[in-house]
Amino acid sequence: MLVDGPNISSRLHSDSATPSARLDHQDMRNPATKQRHSSNSFTLIKSRNPECLHSRIAMPTSRQNGNHQYIIQLLLTCIPLLIADLAALLIAVLACDLAGLTWLNMEDPTSLATVWLPTVALSMVLINAVLGLYPGARLGTVDEIKRLTLSLTIVGLIIASRLRPDSLLFLSRLLFLVCAYALVLFIAPILRSRVRNLLAKTSWWGFPTIVCGHNATAFGVYQWLTDNRRLGLRPVSVVTGPESMELGNDTPWQVASWKNAKNIATAKNAYWAVVVEEAEAVHDVTSTIENYLGNVPHVLVVSDLTGIPDHWDRHQMDEGLEGFLVEQHLLLPVQQIVKRGMDLVISTLVSLLFVPLFAVLAILIKITSRGPVFYGHERVGKGNTRFKAWKFRTMIAGADKLIEDYLAKHPELREEWEQDHKLKDDPRVTPLGRFMRKWSIDELPQIWNVFCGEMSVVGPRPIVEAEIPKYREHFNTFCSVLPGITGMWQVCGRNDTTYEDRVKLDVYYIHHWSPWLDLYLLARTVKTVLFTKGAY
Repeated sequence: MLVDGPNISSRLHSDSATPSARLDHQDMRNPATKQRHSSNSFTLIKSRNPECLHSRIAMPTSRQNGNHQYIIQLLLTCIPLLIADLAALLIAVLACDLAGLTWLNMEDPTSLATVWLPTVALSMVLINAVLGLYPGARLGTVDEIKRLTLSLTIVGLIIASRLRPDSLLFLSRLLFLVCAYALVLFIAPILRSRVRNLLAKTSWWGFPTIVCGHNATAFGVYQWLTDNRRLGLRPVSVVTGPESMELGNDTPWQVASWKNAKNIATAKNAYWAVVVEEAEAVHDVTSTIENYLGNVPHVLVVSDLTGIPDHWDRHQMDEGLEGFLVEQHLLLPVQQIVKRGMDLVISTLVSLLFVPLFAVLAILIKITSRGPVFYGHERVGKGNTRFKAWKFRTMIAGADKLIEDYLAKHPELREEWEQDHKLKDDPRVTPLGRFMRKWSIDELPQIWNVFCGEMSVVGPRPIVEAEIPKYREHFNTFCSVLPGITGMWQVCGRNDTTYEDRVKLDVYYIHHWSPWLDLYLLARTVKTVLFTKGAY
């Protein structure tokens, strides 16, 4: 059910579902249905640059409806709050100056407000952004004040650390700093609240949000968000099973099912979704999100445990929306640019550093065995494309044709091969290849795949087509990002882990990506390689 309308509560006859109310949701839990949805949601697409002709560097693929829509939403939501914070800082400084407090030292040109005030303002804005105050979606008043206090305290301590106790102006400057700090802390929440309340009445401020559920509770959450637009979430649609509602025949609302949720998010430019979870639900919430909301970067799951906002409860405080947040940051344009920039910088440095090693290995490979220096194997890429992942050749020539004969002679090894498409004691691997695999240097040529935009330095392990069924409902999520040279699987046991654990690690990485996680995994990769843990 897709609902568009300003007043939906009056249309409901009951918030209890009939026995047939669960039909659409039961269909979601059916493994066969999941497999059908998963397999039909992608088509095989050849790589945009299979050989990376002309050394073109590909940038991340935009969302279907254009990343510019998200950037516009982000700016429209952030800028008014940022102006309110800067206004609070300016008012506080002017008030201190009018009160006779001074920071100015005529002998020190850096004490001029035109010098230090822009630096302080920039520091405050950056810290506010890190703390999530821009855009500040779903933040309640209490949480907003807490984060503002932390931000201003950090800025204040930095300024205080630069004061010289032996200076004649130490006490006057300290008093100026304390008063300005207190005034900003008092004024900023008031201005922010006023700005939020004013903009909540407009049709352009806030992030378009779809509300998804399985019964009438979703309509109550929709109406609650409509009444609390100050949180920065602008509800535009409700998605629920058509059998779960008792709506009159004269309803003007458009009807759709859960399987159309992705299309609704695209059509409405919705980058936020609120999923209302049933108390007695037995299905995997993450799988539901991946199957039906895979193109929504921010999905907030609310339930009885987190507290479901109620439109009819008039005694609630002016608080935010709590829940379990499932995110896919790499669906967002700014994060895509950050990750692509990190890939280019890291791969460039590694290329320059290891050029001598590349040359030595190429000569040794040619000397020790017949065949080419490099080996390209087709892998599954972002968007279910196919590309060749390049490696230094570690096997004898024609190794692909020999594996079936070898497994036919040694059937006891077929289970090991089927699990990871690897054998711990593979007779096809050359002595030099075994050394390169042990130290994980055989995959260094994949830096070329990174330059081509087919891989990332850090990401899920690239898979072959035969491994797709093992990802089941998580395959959609796997295809939403670029595979990586290294990742969580490589630093968490590698070949010593089960395939199920590998899938879980990939899903965790995609939902929790950050630049800091990538840097941490790179550091862990160095440690793992040095101790050759789980490598063969």
